[in-house]
Amino acid sequence: MGEETEHKKGILSKAKDFYYKEYKKLLIIPIVLLVLAIAQISFQAATTGDFLNKGISLKGGITITVPTEKSVDISSIEQRLSSIFNENEISVRTLESAGKQIGFIIEADIEQEEKADQIVKEVNTATLLKLKKEDYTIEVMGSALGESFFKEVMKAMFIAFLFMGVVVFFYFGENLKLKLISTGLAILAAFLIFFAQTAITDILAYAIGVFLMGVYIRYSIASFAVILAAFSDIVITLAIINVLGVKLSTAGIAAFLMLIGYSVDTDMLLSTRVLKRKEGTVFERVISSLKTGILMNVTTLSAIVVALLFTQSEVIGQIMIILLIGLLVDIVNTWLQNVGILRYYLEKKHRQ
Repeated sequence: MGEETEHKKGILSKAKDFYYKEYKKLLIIPIVLLVLAIAQISFQAATTGDFLNKGISLKGGITITVPTEKSVDISSIEQRLSSIFNENEISVRTLESAGKQIGFIIEADIEQEEKADQIVKEVNTATLLKLKKEDYTIEVMGSALGESFFKEVMKAMFIAFLFMGVVVFFYFGENLKLKLISTGLAILAAFLIFFAQTAITDILAYAIGVFLMGVYIRYSIASFAVILAAFSDIVITLAIINVLGVKLSTAGIAAFLMLIGYSVDTDMLLSTRVLKRKEGTVFERVISSLKTGILMNVTTLSAIVVALLFTQSEVIGQIMIILLIGLLVDIVNTWLQNVGILRYYLEKKHRQ
């Protein structure tokens, strides 16, 4: 028993030593992941015309939800509907709770609500359910409304990053004048992108964002590292979601906005302890942050896994899946990428 304990301690000691000495090599891992993620998203945009898999709530169409515990052949329903509505995209998937089927969902990029009755009729033909109107629910989302919502969410995400950068810069930056200027510019960008709403004002707002990023790189490496980590979390998670073939709904977009907040938590914890505290060496402060941050992540991941196992809601399920993937990605980006950037910056500053 004592030898086994000593062996484990030896492995941990070697891992810690490698983490201490080879942080620059470890920094390559999140960089490669980010490059691959950008490549995947770019390839998908070039081949499909969109950089993500949009669900019906984002691109418009009909969603029919049928709660039933009777066993149905999902593939036969999808094949029948696809053969009849051969010009439309049809998908049928099961609803499950704790491994048990509790219903199924039909999604079609058809905006005419009257065609929903025809779809249900074909489902009754393919199965023995004999569905009546009270046995299912129908949701219709117009394509124009879905596209408008998606654009507004993308703008909201941009503003979220913008103000996140301002808050971090206000905390870690040293130049009060630049802090006030950056805050004013962020407010101006938010006004331009949400209220002016023209092509020129949108371009100007994005240009302000690029300028502020340059300010953060020049005057506050911590702000840049936090924003880069959050950006990497979003991009890598999106690429993984694309590869898995998950079709994002409005709930999925909300999950990505939530992911920004989760990402900032651990990054701020790390940056605060490494840059603001003075006791111990830089690496000791990193390890202290790592222990607390991993505990935070494990606690959150445990809650997410429990929610995934017991939820009966497709909306909650998609949010939990995205958060689960995003938090696992955040562990890499925080403790390899952000740590690597901060340590390199402090070592370079110390040599000057």
